[in-house]
Amino acid sequence: MVQLPGQDQARTEQVADQLRRINRLLRASSQEDWTSLSLTRAQLKILVLLQQEGPATVGYLASHLGVTLPSITATVDRLVNQGLVSRADDPSDRRRVINRLTPSGVALIERLQEGRRARLVSALQGLSPEDLDTLSKALNTLEQAILRQSTSED
Repeated sequence: MVQLPGQDQARTEQVADQLRRINRLLRASSQEDWTSLSLTRAQLKILVLLQQEGPATVGYLASHLGVTLPSITATVDRLVNQGLVSRADDPSDRRRVINRLTPSGVALIERLQEGRRARLVSALQGLSPEDLDTLSKALNTLEQAILRQSTSED
């Protein structure tokens, strides 16, 4: 980690911990939305991955999630049976099967993510305009720092 001149390491760690706590609070408040589903954590990970990355083979899903092909295949089978994922032959290579979210799968993930976002928006609406301004400027600064870091790592 690169230290800027005069940057206080303890304060940096404190802010990082604070961001983790905020993320945990948002996750915890949305936990009941996720747990009300009859889906396993592995199934949810697959749905989110397909939503973020787009259609994918079971090989890609398995390698990205660090699980075996038989394990991922069985998990995707259950999602197909629930109507959340569909399978189709790859038009460029009929030996490959592509998995993609169905409209029901897309709607489910969007609903779950929107619940978390709605809670965040609600909390932000409780801030004064001055505090919201300060937070916005601070988050912009953090976003720019992360982008610079990402660019320098590439």
